[in-house]
Amino acid sequence: MKRTGPLGLGAALALAAVAAAVTARPPGPETWKTKPIESFLTTGVPVVFHQDKISAMTVVGLFVPGGRAAVPEGLDGLAYLATRLTLEIPDEDKARDLMAQATRMSFVCEEDFSAVFIECLSENLEPALRVAGKIIQDPLMSGLRIGRGKELMELYAQAEEDDAVLVGGRAALAAFFQGRGYGSASYGTEKSRRSIERKDVLEFYRRHFTSQSVFFAVVSDLDPASVRALLDRHFSRFPQGERPAVPAAQPVAPAAEGVRLAKETKQTYIGRAFALPAPIADDHAMGCLLEVLIGKGPGSRLWDLRAVERLAYNVDARLTWTRGGGVLEAFLETENAKAERAEEALAASLRALRERGVTADELEATKTMAKADFLRSAETKTARVRFFGLFEVLGLGFELVSGFDAAIDGLTLDAFNAYIRTVLAPDRALRVTVGPGTAAKAPGG
Repeated sequence: MKRTGPLGLGAALALAAVAAAVTARPPGPETWKTKPIESFLTTGVPVVFHQDKISAMTVVGLFVPGGRAAVPEGLDGLAYLATRLTLEIPDEDKARDLMAQATRMSFVCEEDFSAVFIECLSENLEPALRVAGKIIQDPLMSGLRIGRGKELMELYAQAEEDDAVLVGGRAALAAFFQGRGYGSASYGTEKSRRSIERKDVLEFYRRHFTSQSVFFAVVSDLDPASVRALLDRHFSRFPQGERPAVPAAQPVAPAAEGVRLAKETKQTYIGRAFALPAPIADDHAMGCLLEVLIGKGPGSRLWDLRAVERLAYNVDARLTWTRGGGVLEAFLETENAKAERAEEALAASLRALRERGVTADELEATKTMAKADFLRSAETKTARVRFFGLFEVLGLGFELVSGFDAAIDGLTLDAFNAYIRTVLAPDRALRVTVGPGTAAKAPGG
């Protein structure tokens, strides 16, 4: 289809409609009316607190810097397993009590941190923290529980293999980080799961779960002093210890043509992944803006491949930040018969963006969409807690969660177009294909 300037007609109309429909909130603390603040427990553990009275619910996140970056080579899955075992409730009565009180405990293991989340009605915060504090600070890491954890990790790894988008993203990270640290397998490999022993789990826990390493992020309707008093009461037993120095590896585009994973499926995943600079200064905001511009919904650069050209049933972009740099994926899923044309169209769309950049109008519309997308992503208390923790670990500071709008608004057209030319350069790109056989090569970058 003939294009009208940088955007296709379908994308241009959709972008204009979305920009007109969305009114971005003002930057800074007005986004949530109150500023997040930082204080410290008597043990010195930091607490980022944001008061939000929209609901009588409290979310507490315990963040443990390290994550997959801290996993020794050959022990993929160790960070996930160690964090999982901190939520093993040995007393069935306590588990029933938590369920009756509508308290939920969960965890994640990300590139640079692990985190445990406690979500409860604010009236039940004290009993929830009492139970959580006991099991997290003195976890039962028996051989039997470690074995059961490994079995569950194997099941999760098998389930992940059925999702081409997850497989493609994992392959991109593994390629950019040579399969180590950030590029290791979250659930481990068959070999690494066999290699992990109880002493490895205990050593990882004792090294990272210390009062000098962990920190809390909390969003609650309660008074910050009362929440801090409860955390002081129930989380005062983390041992002393220096915060481990974990290197922040930079993503490096491999010399190989790309990653092609053969799977007997009825559809093909086709992606391009790019290495981004570390998230410092304006680079974080520009990376987030580029993710939205490329593939986040109607009006994005890839949208016409789905809505107009009918070459894909799914188009998207995904940005993974690490302390060492970002990995931006632009991808689509298509019918096998359309794989060759879809790959050519994806390459052409990214090449046009790199060569011609964006106009002032498109930049302003994308800024509006990016701010709205971030606001929706951080709307729930649990999501906001996660953002506070992530921004702290990345070195951006928790304050940027409230200042995200201002960071986006401060980007200039010339700087953003220069950023696009740099990060979408062909020598930074990696082709990723998941599907039957191999997809045809796309010309150019």
